[in-house]
Amino acid sequence: MNPPTQKYDDFEWASPADLARRARTQEPWCFYRATAVHFEAGRVLPAVDGDGAEPPFGPLHVITAVQPDADPEDAESAGRMDVLDCELAERGLGAVPVVGAAIDGSHAENSRAVFGLTDDEARAMGLRFGQVAIFSWSGSQWSALASATDRADHDRWRWEPNS
Repeated sequence: MNPPTQKYDDFEWASPADLARRARTQEPWCFYRATAVHFEAGRVLPAVDGDGAEPPFGPLHVITAVQPDADPEDAESAGRMDVLDCELAERGLGAVPVVGAAIDGSHAENSRAVFGLTDDEARAMGLRFGQVAIFSWSGSQWSALASATDRADHDRWRWEPNS
C-alpha cells in the first residue's frame, strides 16, 4: 500500500515578502545566474558565448519546490516535490525530472522542466511553491525570473549533450 500523498497545506512555504527580499539581493541571485540544469540527455547552462537558437525540447520552465536554505536531499524536500508533481498532474502539464545544479557542482536540487506555461504562469507557480526564482528557456534566451518581483536576467545558453 502506498503512503498518502502530501498536500500543499501540509507544509509552510516561504512567504512572498521573503522571496522578494531575497530576489533583491546579490546573494542568492548570483547563484541563479550560475546554475546549469541537467536533463537525461545533457545540460543547459548560461553562456556569454552561447549559440543556442531553440531549446532541443522546445520552450519550457524549470521549477522546484525545495525551499530556500533547505536541505534538498531531506524527506521534507522530497515531500514538497511530491506536492509539485501532484499539482502539475492535476493541471495536465507535461513535466520531466531535471536537476538544477551550481555549475561548479557545489549544490544541486531536484526540479521539474515544465511545458506549456507562460512566464507569468511559471512565476506564479514559483511563488506558490516558495521559490526566489524559476528559469525560462525559450528561443535564444536562458532566463532567471524572480517569482515575487519583476527581476529578470537573460543570457545566451549552451547545450552540452551527454556523451
